[in-house]
Amino acid sequence: MKFNFLSPSFLFPGQRPDERIYLVTRKHWMVLAKEIFVWLIFVGILFFYDGFIVNEFPILDTPQAVKIANFVKSVYLMYLMAGIMTIWILYYLNYQIITNERLVDVDQKNLLFHSTTEIHIAQIEDVSSEIKGVLGNLFNYGHVYVQTAGTKTRFEFDYIPDPNAVVKQVLDLYKQVPLQQRGLKGQKQ
Repeated sequence: MKFNFLSPSFLFPGQRPDERIYLVTRKHWMVLAKEIFVWLIFVGILFFYDGFIVNEFPILDTPQAVKIANFVKSVYLMYLMAGIMTIWILYYLNYQIITNERLVDVDQKNLLFHSTTEIHIAQIEDVSSEIKGVLGNLFNYGHVYVQTAGTKTRFEFDYIPDPNAVVKQVLDLYKQVPLQQRGLKGQKQ
């Protein structure tokens, strides 16, 4: 079977031809903003150095000290930019997909390691959501937990927007699965 990767119906690797995507989600933007804010504090150290430290210690204003300081600041800024880019890349490459057949969780652990986990909708036993903290409640983001009978018993979507709507979406898709295909082992609902 040949896949057309440029076709609008083919959106992720491993997608089946008749598989429809209902939701693609990432961590909430507030989680990204918190991580970037921490790095911006380190940028503030550069301004603190230029605006306060150099004025208080005139020895740092000599030509030789300025050359050394500029080199150190350049290396420091390079690492800060690399850190912010790494945060963005990890944010962008971590996502979850909900289709009519399965849930797919792509976890980018670091720049060189990622894992992909999937659960078929028929294997789901329980779905729950959790919203914690002031920011989580204020901006409506949290965790979704999917319980299965498979080898990975708990499937987690972390810090996603509107977790209650995601739970509802997954449960609605589960209800569309015929009873004989569900992982109920002979039980009837």
